[in-house]
Order: sequence, then C-alpha cells, then structure tokens
Amino acid sequence: MKTDTEKLGYRPQVLDVEAAEQEVNDISSRLLDAMNVKGKTEGSGAMIAQCEAVDPDMKNYYTVAHPWSIYDLKKGTFEEAMQNLRDELPGMGWEITKDGETKSVAKNPEIVAVDTKSHHTVTIEWARNRSGDLKQLISIDVGSRCYRAPEGTDLSTAH
Repeated sequence: MKTDTEKLGYRPQVLDVEAAEQEVNDISSRLLDAMNVKGKTEGSGAMIAQCEAVDPDMKNYYTVAHPWSIYDLKKGTFEEAMQNLRDELPGMGWEITKDGETKSVAKNPEIVAVDTKSHHTVTIEWARNRSGDLKQLISIDVGSRCYRAPEGTDLSTAH
C-alpha cells in the first residue's frame, strides 16, 4: 500500500490552518497588485478544503482555496489586467503553464500558473463573454498543495 507521500508525490508540509490561509490571502493580494487596475472585488477569503488524494474525510490533511473576482473597473481595463499578469507573474516566481482560451463556448482568455517555490496554483479567467446581462469580470482561483495539520488539530472546526 502506498504512503500518503507516495500518493501525492511530495511530503506534505505540516502547517497551521491560519498560517496556510494567510499565505493564500497574501498571494491573492499580490496578484491583485500585479493586475494594476482598480475595481470592486468579491470573495470570502481563503478557506480550507479536502485533500482528495489522501484524505477525503479531512481528518489530517487539507488544502487551501481562495476564489475571488474583480469587476466594475474604475482604473484600467480587463485587457490591461491580463497583460500585466502575463508580464508580472514570471518575475514573482510563477511559471505560466497555460495562456490561451477556456474550453467553454465563451472561449474566454485564461492564464494558469504555478508558483515554482510554494507550488501554489492560480487560474485566472477574464469572463468577457457572459450570458444575459452579467458584467465582465476577472475570476481568480488560488489553491495550495495538500498540507498536514499539526497534531491535535480538529479540521472540522478549523476555518
């Protein structure tokens, strides 16, 4: 039987939930700064989720996700924001693994990147073609690798 480390392909870092969530929130803030546009943001902050590969019941392992978006731009354009990310991400330690269109009917611009040191991932989509009267926005989804909770942590009551 494979160990958790073998299943994941890496040894999960032991990290307090609050520290992991703060790290992901900080990444989101740096991404917003890199866009260099001003608008309304929406999102609830980073939160823990299951590490499906080794712990679907979320007893010992967890990941952190932070989905958020920016819309109603007051400064700059959506196109500028996407280009600024293309220009800034590599210098911030991110490797862009995809820069193209979504596979959806809308074929919206999408950037996917991985932080080369922390292995966080980000998917950024400029939802410019939305049905109905929905406004354009850029959705950003930051995610972490699996972490191991410190001994004694009850993930069911963690953030």
